[in-house]
Amino acid sequence: MLTQEFLIGFYIVSALIVAAMVWRMRRRRLARRSTAQPPLAPEPAPMAAVEEVVEPLEQRLLYPAAESLARRSEHLVDRPLFPLEKKEGFDRLPVLRAGELPVAGEGDLVFGPATPAFAAMLPVSGSGTEETLQELQQAGYYEPHAIENFAAVRYALVMVAVVLAGGLVVLAPPRVEGYAVGGLIILPLLAWALPRLYLRGKARDRRSEIERAMPDLLDLMNMCVSQGLTIPDALNRVLGDLRPIYPALAQELRIVGEQTRVGSLEIALQNFSRRIDVPEVHSFTGLLTQTERMGTSVSEALASYSDTMRESLRQRADEKGNRATFRLLFPTVLCLMPAVYLFLLGPAVIQLSDFYNSGGSDALDSGTEAIMEINQRNNAGR
Repeated sequence: MLTQEFLIGFYIVSALIVAAMVWRMRRRRLARRSTAQPPLAPEPAPMAAVEEVVEPLEQRLLYPAAESLARRSEHLVDRPLFPLEKKEGFDRLPVLRAGELPVAGEGDLVFGPATPAFAAMLPVSGSGTEETLQELQQAGYYEPHAIENFAAVRYALVMVAVVLAGGLVVLAPPRVEGYAVGGLIILPLLAWALPRLYLRGKARDRRSEIERAMPDLLDLMNMCVSQGLTIPDALNRVLGDLRPIYPALAQELRIVGEQTRVGSLEIALQNFSRRIDVPEVHSFTGLLTQTERMGTSVSEALASYSDTMRESLRQRADEKGNRATFRLLFPTVLCLMPAVYLFLLGPAVIQLSDFYNSGGSDALDSGTEAIMEINQRNNAGR
């Protein structure tokens, strides 16, 4: 039975953990509010600085032509033909997620207004944010607050596991208190790991569905393009035909169409290839991008690549089948051979058991004694 000192220490540690989580959430909110405050207005410049600025301005107004000609020549002479280095911080714009935009609503939150608080209790680490976001996209979760929902669901499961295991520790009889304490450690760990495992499994199933659907997509696009439709129009046309059979691919094509209307087809295809990590998708997006740039025949490329993709899928299926045959060897040996031995040796074992139970051992002993007596007599007669 657990001692009273152990229970008191357990409750104190739990209270400290809850207090640390609340303090951490409060600190995050204060930091978020401080960053959201508008910057202060700059102080007015002194009069001396204003006078220094006015004088060069008068000179520019008096001699505009000479100054512009000198500046243009200096700019053309000193400018390199190809820039050798990029200025730090200006090479690319920062990437904004859907949840960071001010127009993103809160209708997709799992627990309503309490979702940000739950997500702040057990947030996703900075190094794993991109990986988790990519897995959410591959699993089909494109909500603006998908990563916050994931963290909130994980925290809720962990807290439910802690409460259930703690109740078992308090109410369990003395015989099973050790198992209850073990459950207090194992159940929260399982609750923390189950959402990630479920997410990875759903992403894997969705990728395999998209992989199987790619040859049919190429055939449908080939028929549309050969009749004169452009690539964006062909994608929108085959979207309705693919939705009942391959809903995952239809969702991705809808996103590609929306991004094409906002930006360009090349950027939409690059985002599609970045979201879905499947070799067929990479090849498909590369094929369309290359034909769009070079101006080659899209119909012939789609027809030939569709046959190639089906052949690669068939070879991959054969490879998985051969690998499955080797993997089934060990379960067959471990599970089937004991039954075979029992079926073959069972009757013999039963007969031997009946023989020994019916006095067969005494008969063997008497026969052995008679043989020994005969041998002794023969030896004595010699």
